[in-house]
Amino acid sequence: MIPGRASSREDGATLLSVLLLIVLMSTAALAATDALARSVSVARVSDGRADSFWAARGALSVGEAVLNEMLAGRGSKLTVDAALLREPVVFPYPRGTIVVRFREASNCLNLNTLILGDTDEGVSMTEPDRLRQMFEDAGLFSNDARELVDTLADWMDENTSPRAFGAEDAVYSQRDVPHRAPGQRLISLTELRAIKGYDPVKLAALDPMLCVRDKSENVPLNINTLTDAQAPLLTARFSSQLTRADAERLIESRPEGGWLNVEEFLLSERVAIITPDKRNDFELSTESGRIAADITVQSDTGTLRIAAEFERGSDGQFVLNGSHRRPG
Repeated sequence: MIPGRASSREDGATLLSVLLLIVLMSTAALAATDALARSVSVARVSDGRADSFWAARGALSVGEAVLNEMLAGRGSKLTVDAALLREPVVFPYPRGTIVVRFREASNCLNLNTLILGDTDEGVSMTEPDRLRQMFEDAGLFSNDARELVDTLADWMDENTSPRAFGAEDAVYSQRDVPHRAPGQRLISLTELRAIKGYDPVKLAALDPMLCVRDKSENVPLNINTLTDAQAPLLTARFSSQLTRADAERLIESRPEGGWLNVEEFLLSERVAIITPDKRNDFELSTESGRIAADITVQSDTGTLRIAAEFERGSDGQFVLNGSHRRPG
């Protein structure tokens, strides 16, 4: 053996081992650096989301205060052209902005008031024919309106016998994602998308007039904030003696600044000829019982959207009644 050659091979092997060790250490260091960077990034995003969450919580409290402040001195009397309903309220905060848009939430028909049987009778309950007529006044064909009323009733009632135009478990079990009718009142309007017949086109036509409350009662309509699109709502809840055209004319001819009270509205030419037994005067008001708010929190980490609703208490003050995150 030649000593010089053996030493050269050993040195080469040692160098190769050192290089391999350096590569392994570099790879480990790179992985650790990448993991640390990801951890920092996740922490920043998490911190940003937490910040947006607390900003939204703060916006709910501030929104309640602003709502009551803007209505101070005028009770809960809102008109369709009130600044509160037309102009968003913007709050800056360190990481972005909070935008709150208020809207009338009293003017709707609570679908949980639909009468399902003899035990549901009550002054605040809605007869199926009234709901069907409202759907027709909103532009739906008669058969479509009947289907929507019957499938809704079947969705909520406890029995499994379908109505004439309705649908029960036998229909829903055949869908791509099989399910059953829950047999209980609605939890939210989003449930309608699961009910037979309620396609996006029909839902868009009905959206301005529908709501879901956890109680089987309707909040009185604020006649001073009704829009033309809600004319069918006025005929459904106040009097079937009004046609949609009558209701539209009433809304269009509303006095500047709104009706002073319900009594003044009842003196309107088209309303005065309706006998009291054909009217539901208790369904009307010149005050808002519910006001909704769409809250958008914009920051460097993204956008958070919250839907909230405020309810007027017995003292006339609005308090937060509920909120949830909105998609989008």
